[in-house]
Amino acid sequence: MKIAVMSDSHDRWDYLQQAIMIANNKGAEKLLFAGDFISPPGISVIGQFGGEVIMVWGNNDGEKIGLLEKAKENQVVNITGDIYEDKIGEINVYMNHYPRSAEIAAKSKLYNLVIHGHTHQWRVEIIDGITLLNPGEIQGSRGDVTFALVETETLEIEKVFVEQK
Repeated sequence: MKIAVMSDSHDRWDYLQQAIMIANNKGAEKLLFAGDFISPPGISVIGQFGGEVIMVWGNNDGEKIGLLEKAKENQVVNITGDIYEDKIGEINVYMNHYPRSAEIAAKSKLYNLVIHGHTHQWRVEIIDGITLLNPGEIQGSRGDVTFALVETETLEIEKVFVEQK
């Protein structure tokens, strides 16, 4: 299964919409969003993804009640709180917003893929055989607008660039 992994959109709905279109065109079946989505109006944008969307809170997601209400209305978006843990295909996945928590989760060896955001910087690192991934940022504040596509059968990761306008 191919999953899209995104983070840190910070209300850049134009870049998010482009990323969603790319992920849909590349056949992603699930989208994991690692926090700092920011405000409720963007739920209609991320809801255009062609499969299930799973989100965790970031440090800037202040309007949580509004986000939860919009997600409930949308029925495609599931906000799991601070942490997401589940099996996707044959791999165990952990996601939260913060790098230190993700590093600790990777060192636990309970997961195959550990995801975080927060730093806005692309990161793929292998820690004791566990893949640690930060998909970069959708916001584009620190450079490239990027997200990741992960093939769950092989843990092959593709860095995807979104054109900035």
